[in-house]
Amino acid sequence: MAQPLKIVRVTRRASVVAVLTAVTLMSAAVASSAPAPGVPDSLVDNETVYVVADASGTPQTAVVVDWLQVEGHGTFEIADPAPDAGAIESLTDGFDPVKSGDTVAATVDVDGYGDFFYRAETDAPLPIDISVTYVLDGEEMAPDEIAGKSGRLRIEFEVVNRLERTEVVEYLDADGAPASSEVTYTVPLLCIPQLELDGTRMTGVVPPEGSQLAIAGQTMTYAIPMMPMPEASVAIEMDARDIELAPTIVSVFPSLSASPDFSMVDELVQLRDSLSLLEELSSGHRTVAQRISGELAAYDLSSMTDAADGLSALRSGLDELTVGAEGLAQLSAGQYAYLDGVIGSIDTSQFDQLGQLGVAISDMRAAASQLETGTAGLVTLLDGQIALAESVKASNAGLLAEASGYAAEYGAYSTDATALAAAGDFASLASGLGAQDHLLGILLDGGDPDGPGPQPAMPGLRDARDSLAQIRDGLTGLRQGLEALEAQAGSLSAVPGAFEQMKGALIVLRDGGDPDGAGPAPVMPGLEATRDGLAGLADGIGQAAAGLAGSSGQFEMLDEVPAMMAELQSVLSALADGGTVEGSELPGIDTTIGALDEMGAGLGDGIAEAREGEALTDAMKRAADGYTSFLGSPDGAVGRLSFLFKIDGVSAP
Repeated sequence: MAQPLKIVRVTRRASVVAVLTAVTLMSAAVASSAPAPGVPDSLVDNETVYVVADASGTPQTAVVVDWLQVEGHGTFEIADPAPDAGAIESLTDGFDPVKSGDTVAATVDVDGYGDFFYRAETDAPLPIDISVTYVLDGEEMAPDEIAGKSGRLRIEFEVVNRLERTEVVEYLDADGAPASSEVTYTVPLLCIPQLELDGTRMTGVVPPEGSQLAIAGQTMTYAIPMMPMPEASVAIEMDARDIELAPTIVSVFPSLSASPDFSMVDELVQLRDSLSLLEELSSGHRTVAQRISGELAAYDLSSMTDAADGLSALRSGLDELTVGAEGLAQLSAGQYAYLDGVIGSIDTSQFDQLGQLGVAISDMRAAASQLETGTAGLVTLLDGQIALAESVKASNAGLLAEASGYAAEYGAYSTDATALAAAGDFASLASGLGAQDHLLGILLDGGDPDGPGPQPAMPGLRDARDSLAQIRDGLTGLRQGLEALEAQAGSLSAVPGAFEQMKGALIVLRDGGDPDGAGPAPVMPGLEATRDGLAGLADGIGQAAAGLAGSSGQFEMLDEVPAMMAELQSVLSALADGGTVEGSELPGIDTTIGALDEMGAGLGDGIAEAREGEALTDAMKRAADGYTSFLGSPDGAVGRLSFLFKIDGVSAP
């Protein structure tokens, strides 16, 4: 506990007091007749508080030395407030300050610059408490107990700052809005103990961090900066021999020597804004992933599991169509050869044998009827084949549309590797289905299966069917004509013409042409064209079947599509909201959003705290700059304040 201050009294002889009194009265008389004193151009009040303390740091006496720096020309009255001043004493010749109530008053004559000193005793509370502890070989001892001893010595300095302030500081929060808070702090006081050690007695010195060493001869002086806010302590250790310590001087200045760099706050604001943008972007990504996952879950892909079987059946059907078309081509070739023989057998020179003409006509009618029936069967067969091909083409078009849609949809998500892989698979499937759609179109309507080239275009099933229908109709007409001839066999006079007409019709049937020769009926293709068309049709169907066979591996992938889509939906769901993927727990985008939000909130709190800290630092700096007097300063004066503690040393007994 601090001891009461002892006031230093200056004893004056009565004669001196009498002389001073007389001088004061004379000065007052002269002043009453002189012009009123003016105001100096400038006035600086320098106060240094000298404190003498014992070796443990307890103050014994306190004296304030006031240095008044006056600038101007003329006589000036100085009124220096000093409510806590005791006895005063001038330290400048011709300068006679007088304590009057709570003020030290003096009249000074200045011609340019004047320096005036006086001292004042005081028992005002000091802003700093200093305590010194001595530990020798691990045992705390009083200062007089360590004198003359040797061992490992530790000296501890503890400083307590008693200047506490409370005020409201204003600043801008993280969003730039005005904010305020009440803060309590201590006025910054920089304390610098200066410890002198005899280098011949003190070795192995371990000074505190940040201390400065000056060596003069055998004397080592350690300056140890301290900033009690409100407390601070340091320790210095050494190997001591015959312990004897010089007094320690502690200088104290109101000062905030260093403050944090708050320039990074603007960078933190930019960082928080960037985190906010990242959070918005992640929220958008999560929304997209959730939407795609929901759409995938809504798709019914069960029908695709049978797609490969359906396409396999289509390939088998095309193989059967190839065989049928080849058979039709062979049948048409036989019909062509037969008809060619019939035409060759018609010879009007045989009209002499008219007795056998009726039988011949009946045979020809029967043959024409067979040809009509066979051709009608071919038309019916082609109708079935066309219907099957159209059904296959419609199914193929539906699959092509779905595959193309999936390829386009998942190709849009360029940042998702799984979606891009699925888009590639669907694009490949769409390409194969497009090729099959092209071949089926050629199968139905004709064309060149492998594109422009030397190979002639292949007729389609519809063309073949129409040709056969026309042939069938021609055969019907032929049969009906033969039936009429058979009924009119008695009209032998018409036989030669009828034979010629029949021969012409058969030639048209064989080679094609105008059946009645009268126009404008369309030209009917002959059996030769039908034969060649069916042969080309067989080749085209064979190529389509081969194309489907080559794409069978891609078609089999359709069985895997539902599982692939289900896996993709699961991955997207886990990506959005977290989940298990391939046995591993995957944090979702929602975790990222939450983390970014927490980081942004944390940065916002940090920014607000930093700005509050900056406002507090400014307040502390203002308080240090404003702590310029211990006893008081004259009006208009620039004040400067410092403290100087002299802590007694330890002397050998």
